[in-house]
Amino acid sequence: MFAHTSLGFCMWDIPALIVLILIIVVFIVHRHNQKKREEEFEDQLFEKWANESVNSNSTDGPTAQ
Repeated sequence: MFAHTSLGFCMWDIPALIVLILIIVVFIVHRHNQKKREEEFEDQLFEKWANESVNSNSTDGPTAQ
C-alpha cells in the first residue's frame, strides 16, 4: 500500500474534485449571463426593427402639401 493514499483516494483526487466543481460553477454562471445578454440583444433588435418599420411606413405614403 502506498503512503500517500487513504480511504482509496490519491492525494490529487480532492484538489481535482475541487477544480472540477469550480469549472462547473463557472460554466453555469457564464451560460446564465450569456442567455441574459442574448435576450437583451434580441429585445434591442426587435425594438430597432419596430422603429425602422414605423419610420419607413410613415415616409412611404403620399405626402399632403
